[in-house]
Amino acid sequence: MALLGHRFFQNRWTLLGIMLFLTVGLFASSTLGWLWYADKRASAARQSSLDLLWMEQIISNKLGTQQVMLQNWALDLRPDSKQSRAEFIQRADELIKENHAILAVEIVDEQNQRLIGVPQFDERPKQLPPLSDPLVQDAIHQSRSQNSAIYSRVIEQFAPLWVLALPNSNEQHPLHRIIVTYDLNKLLTQEVPWWFVQRYDLSLVDENDKQLSPSEGGIVNHHQQSNRIDFGPSGSGLSLKTSVRTVQNFDNLLIGLAVAVLFFGILIIWLLRLLQRWIKERKAAQQALRERDVLLQHTAHLSSLAEFASGMAHELNQPLAAIANYAAAAECLIEANEIDSPKIKQAVEKMGEESRRAGKIMHSMRNLIQKSAAPHEMYSLSRLVHEAIELIEVQAKHLHIRIDLMFNMEDTQIRCDAVMLKQVLFNLMRNALDSMKTESMKNEKNKIEHPHHKLGEHPQKLCLVIERNDRQIEISVVDQGEGIQNMDKLFQAFYTTKSDGMGFGLAICRTVIENHGGKIWAENNPNGGAIFRFRLPLETEQT
Repeated sequence: MALLGHRFFQNRWTLLGIMLFLTVGLFASSTLGWLWYADKRASAARQSSLDLLWMEQIISNKLGTQQVMLQNWALDLRPDSKQSRAEFIQRADELIKENHAILAVEIVDEQNQRLIGVPQFDERPKQLPPLSDPLVQDAIHQSRSQNSAIYSRVIEQFAPLWVLALPNSNEQHPLHRIIVTYDLNKLLTQEVPWWFVQRYDLSLVDENDKQLSPSEGGIVNHHQQSNRIDFGPSGSGLSLKTSVRTVQNFDNLLIGLAVAVLFFGILIIWLLRLLQRWIKERKAAQQALRERDVLLQHTAHLSSLAEFASGMAHELNQPLAAIANYAAAAECLIEANEIDSPKIKQAVEKMGEESRRAGKIMHSMRNLIQKSAAPHEMYSLSRLVHEAIELIEVQAKHLHIRIDLMFNMEDTQIRCDAVMLKQVLFNLMRNALDSMKTESMKNEKNKIEHPHHKLGEHPQKLCLVIERNDRQIEISVVDQGEGIQNMDKLFQAFYTTKSDGMGFGLAICRTVIENHGGKIWAENNPNGGAIFRFRLPLETEQT
């Protein structure tokens, strides 16, 4: 059985070790994966911000270069010279061919009427905003008043359009303005490199986060991590916005990793709690085995003691019988010779009584150990108590301890083993005297150390109280000793507080009382000392 239990614990520990190792490994893997992906997302966000800044600078630099170029061309333009006009148109046409985002380059006069421009047409195309458009007029007006390049607000037609009004540096016509119309869709498409398109979704949004110009990637997924940067002149409200293109939904992966980390963390806590419970179970099993071993040792000790006691009782029976015979013979001789020696006669009688009592005790002890039913007879309770006091009285007088008997009831007959009950009372009173002797020695020592303290002026007393409680007899032995220290082990076999004790007295007392159908217990006296009580059922003689 022990081998099976050992194998069970060993297999269980092996299984727990494997589970804990795998769980910790998965927890570590999930945690490292989550940290790696979080770091990757942070790195991607930083790189996205740098790439977006680079993209904005590329577009802004190109627009700035085109502004300077157009202003220089306008400086050389003479509207009354056909050759000059032809050169401007040729340059503007080449610029439009190289930059598909530019829809038109025009020069307007003071009344905002077109003078020349590319493309050339008789009727203004629909893809170009009319010059009378309020947004175009506002840009031209601000350019004249501030004498600087002004971008209009976005004009939404078939595509988002952007009109740039440039001042004319020609001194002959200072109020003329160069009007450049941009298609923002084409502007973003033309300037964005292939690697940027593969990596990001790019869009142009206004101040209300309304998407004006989507890139080839389509509409931006706003649930993904995105970056934005201001685009165009200050106050335009335009922003470039990017979000990283993902082949798979890595956000779900991140959530999955977080859930895995949480799950494996909870699993580790559960396994550790299970480990703690198994350790407690193992300790409890080991403690139970130790207690069983102690119990087996006590049982073996008791068995040996029973054999020893039986042998001792058998061997002592003969000398005790001889003592009784000699005492009887001496008594007969004294009576035959008519010697008037009362003291000698009394001593011889006591010798006989004691030898007979010793024989009865041995017989009762053997019956008790062998669990044989001892004969119970009706016996006077008052006589039993006085005979027990008689046995201990000499020792009490020697210790200067008074024995007070409080018999709070009428005398009655009880059915009992009188020899063993007297022995119970004798053991309890002898223990009380020993305890009071120890306490008295402490008081004497204290008196020597503190001579001004008047200790021990009043003699100690041992009280024996007999009361009737319903159909039970309660007997209490009250002492003024040092009290009880360890109440739980008091009636256990082999437990003793005496240096020369064997630990059987109170255990035998309990067995005797329980064999009589009673109960014995002890408690500390609130006024000092201890109280031992036992109850016996009160039975009348059966006919």
